Amino acid sequence: MRLIVILLLMTLTAPAWAEWVKYTEDAIASYYYDAATIEKRGNLRRVWELSDLKEAYEGALSIRGMAEYDCKEERGRGLSFISHTEQMARGKILVSRNEADKWSYIRPNTVSAFMLEIVCQ
Repeated sequence: MRLIVILLLMTLTAPAWAEWVKYTEDAIASYYYDAATIEKRGNLRRVWELSDLKEAYEGALSIRGMAEYDCKEERGRGLSFISHTEQMARGKILVSRNEADKWSYIRPNTVSAFMLEIVCQ
């Protein structure tokens, strides 16, 4: 039983130890993804992403989350997110949510458009 709990905790926290690859930056944040977590299911892609905020927002300096992209329809949605008190998904967890957002179409030249291009190559 103890081994199962340890493995579960490692799985839940693995993205915090990820090999984050920076793919873009804007006035709000630097944006990263973990290439090792990209899952392909037909036209759908799932990936762990990280937003490293330049200024704290409601106490958070970083937000990591699982996102899903539809390569054929060019749309995306968040599946979960976790906000942290420190940059690069470190520090205390402030908010954790595991609910899928509604699908939304991705506008060109946005952070989501850059990620769509990366995961759908």
